[in-house]
Amino acid sequence: MKKMTKYIYAFLFFAVGLMAFNILAEELKDRSFKSNTIQNNYEWGELKEVVIGRWVPGTLQLPAIDISLRNHFPYISDSAFQYMKKFENKNIEDVYPKDDQEYFDEQEKFVELVKSLGVKVRRPEVIEFETMTTTQNYSRDPIITIGDKMIVANMNTESRRQETGNYRRILLDLAKKYEGTIVNMPPLKAGYHKDNAYLEGGDVFVNGREVYVGISGNASNEKGIEWLRKELGRDYTVHAIKLKKHVLHLDCAMMLINDHQGIICYDDFENIDSLPESLKSYKWVEVSPQQAQRMATNGMVVDPHTVILSDAFPEVSNRVRKLGIKVYETSFRKANYFGGGLRCSYQPIYRNN
Repeated sequence: MKKMTKYIYAFLFFAVGLMAFNILAEELKDRSFKSNTIQNNYEWGELKEVVIGRWVPGTLQLPAIDISLRNHFPYISDSAFQYMKKFENKNIEDVYPKDDQEYFDEQEKFVELVKSLGVKVRRPEVIEFETMTTTQNYSRDPIITIGDKMIVANMNTESRRQETGNYRRILLDLAKKYEGTIVNMPPLKAGYHKDNAYLEGGDVFVNGREVYVGISGNASNEKGIEWLRKELGRDYTVHAIKLKKHVLHLDCAMMLINDHQGIICYDDFENIDSLPESLKSYKWVEVSPQQAQRMATNGMVVDPHTVILSDAFPEVSNRVRKLGIKVYETSFRKANYFGGGLRCSYQPIYRNN
């Protein structure tokens, strides 16, 4: 009987210990997120907190659309150019009221999907203008997260620079409450001054201590890359990746799903053989330039085995699934008219390593 009692006590001791270990593990897991930390070390780290942009119906108004504007934005497709031509000097809701609402609906459905996957979502406030020549639905570009830094970026296109204001408010709140550093790039001179340093989040990919920055002449520039190298210091290697002129950002040509798999459009690079060595062993799902222009490479990585892609490319999604990746599909076609996709719409605040 004493021997039996001894076994019972031993079992209870083991059970209580196991329970305590599990509780501690869960607390540590939660604490890693609840510690309020800025962290983005890999494109594919488990996403826990994010900023997603906002489409505000009834506010977008474009200036005159002429050939000079077309030449200034070579990444805008002919169909998108004709689409925008119809509401030059007008509010989008006056010409495309259904589309205006669908832009909003698609992004809000995306937000709900992201929340359903356990990710905390922050949103910018509404810009205090009745009409705008830009939108704030692409939060990828005005702010950039690398390691424990969040950078207030310098936007190339002058009309987009007004987007930064409401993202600064989010970063100000993070600066007060989160561990990490908020960094401002050097002030821009008006217009497209030769001394301006441009860096946009759509061009920036983080792979541990390596950072890839796309450069096509449309967004980030050499001065922006030079500034980033100085800001990050010797612990990081920043690679400039040259893109063809019709490509806006690096994420319009490439997506890193994890440390060995991704989606790519080879034709969008000036020299695909010049990719950094760390990317040359990747198993790629290749897409055409036409698909890439409609943002087939532009998705959200939830974790190394889970992504969200646009439902406009079911064949691409199926090839990604064959890599062993879980794919959620969501409608995100309207945003393509303005050169953006799912990755363009979010910026990580915290990813687990």
